Amino acid sequence: MIKKKIILWTLGILFSTAGLIIIAIIGVIIVLIALLSAFGAEENENIESQQGSFEMMSVPQAVLEYEDDIEAEMESQNLDESFLPVLLAVASQESGGTVPDIFQSSESLGLPPNSIGTEDSIEQGVSYFKDLTDEVGVENASDENLNIVLQAYNFGEGFISYAQENGGYSQEVAEDFSDLMAEEIGWSSYGDSNYVSNVNQYIGGTAQGEVNGEIVGDMALPLSRDAFLNDLSCDIGCYYDASAGSPHPGYDWSVPIGTPVFSMVDGTVIELSEGSPDNPRGIPLSQALSMDLGNYIRIIPDNNKGVVLSYFHMTGADNGVMVDEGMKVEKGQTIGHSGNSGKSTGDHLHVEMLVGGNYHIDSAIKFYDDMVDGLD
Repeated sequence: MIKKKIILWTLGILFSTAGLIIIAIIGVIIVLIALLSAFGAEENENIESQQGSFEMMSVPQAVLEYEDDIEAEMESQNLDESFLPVLLAVASQESGGTVPDIFQSSESLGLPPNSIGTEDSIEQGVSYFKDLTDEVGVENASDENLNIVLQAYNFGEGFISYAQENGGYSQEVAEDFSDLMAEEIGWSSYGDSNYVSNVNQYIGGTAQGEVNGEIVGDMALPLSRDAFLNDLSCDIGCYYDASAGSPHPGYDWSVPIGTPVFSMVDGTVIELSEGSPDNPRGIPLSQALSMDLGNYIRIIPDNNKGVVLSYFHMTGADNGVMVDEGMKVEKGQTIGHSGNSGKSTGDHLHVEMLVGGNYHIDSAIKFYDDMVDGLD
């Protein structure tokens, strides 16, 4: 009987005007506590707020879609694999992948421009490129005479002997040949004397860092084994990122500034930022949130081009970022060092593996537990 009276009394208060005011006040208090908890978690777990979209590497996505086909054709024609980035760059300069004849190979077959499909374009483009490398004697992409091959791809085979007779490739030699041919044919201009530099803007080269990361299955640890296992401070979903409208979609490791960071995959650097200073430790959250993204590296794996792997808060000093956009990296290779740059309140490394690069927990790939199991 007493319990029933207490319940009825409580309900009477709750549904009275005073009760509604009390409920409203309690609700406000709960919301404030939740917000403070969220900000406190962000403060303690080293906040980062990242964009959900980014600029791809120099090679257009429309060309990258044919990377496997180009590589297969190179293999069938016994062309050294080091030429793959070069051929991707040639296709980028020739067409950007916007037309089926991505290598603009029709004319080398004596046909009108853009009169063949992509499969035939790749076959002829690789074949023509191989003929030029054979004639010049270039066996791999590190040969200094590669520039003769590239310019000849634009000017035609006649440029090879001209360049060899005039001391090899140079911008001046290319311009002189263009002027000579234009005069002989009676044209106002001939070819693109800037072709080599135009192609080279798409070639990122190869990262030079030592391969020190521990390999686990088909990936490598992003940090040393000890740091990977013992310094994880924030898992996927460990707090809500209000600025991005998503729970945390990556992993944070509380490691000191300057800790070596390894590429987890064989892949290509598609975007990076460098030059930002490390923050003083323990700066206010409001100050951290006012900053840019700091120093970071984004990589697309060779075996899954629908995934973007990102490393954030790299250090701004010395070798914080050791790669360039467009570079090929090897799993386990040192790509930089951890820091406290950008939207961060303490030393740590943030690593995320996202489908399509979309900064949201629904896009996050959970790799940590599987890698831990692989270490056993």
